[in-house]
Amino acid sequence: MSWKDLLIAGTAYKALKQSRPPGVIAPPGYTITGMEHKGLGSKWKISYVRNENPNITNSFTISGSTSGYTTGADKWTIKWN
Repeated sequence: MSWKDLLIAGTAYKALKQSRPPGVIAPPGYTITGMEHKGLGSKWKISYVRNENPNITNSFTISGSTSGYTTGADKWTIKWN
């Protein structure tokens, strides 16, 4: 394989992963404001705000092995396709 073939394969793989984002279920009181694919793997950056304070955006990163995330006493659910 030439380097061009590897570059094309990497781009196709990234496009495939971007088309299959995880399902993220926010706990009550939170709103998801964005999901951004990171790198070539299954890493995603989830941006969110608390409904009580919508001027402050927070984020966390998940990978393919993540099934949940906790912020304080609130539990997020991650569902991978």
